[in-house]
Amino acid sequence: MIKKFGAVLEVDKLVKRFEGIFGKKTVDKFLDKRKGLGPTRASKIGKYAWKKPESTKRRVKRINKALDIAPYAATGAGAIGIMSMMSGNNKENKS
Repeated sequence: MIKKFGAVLEVDKLVKRFEGIFGKKTVDKFLDKRKGLGPTRASKIGKYAWKKPESTKRRVKRINKALDIAPYAATGAGAIGIMSMMSGNNKENKS
């Protein structure tokens, strides 16, 4: 029972983190969507977290790790892109 509440708490922390990145209104709009008359995404996530707490914790951990790494990955990709553009310009200028 404690694991189940822990998983739900982890999901709640992740939602708060997404609200900080994308905004509360955008996250609420995403979680309130449904297919037809079925359950909302928020209720599906809650049911999954309650049913499979260990899997939910692993998924949340993986998502948090990706969010932590994202700014560095984007900076590195941008730097590589700029360097490749600059090296291409140097070759054209030398000819």
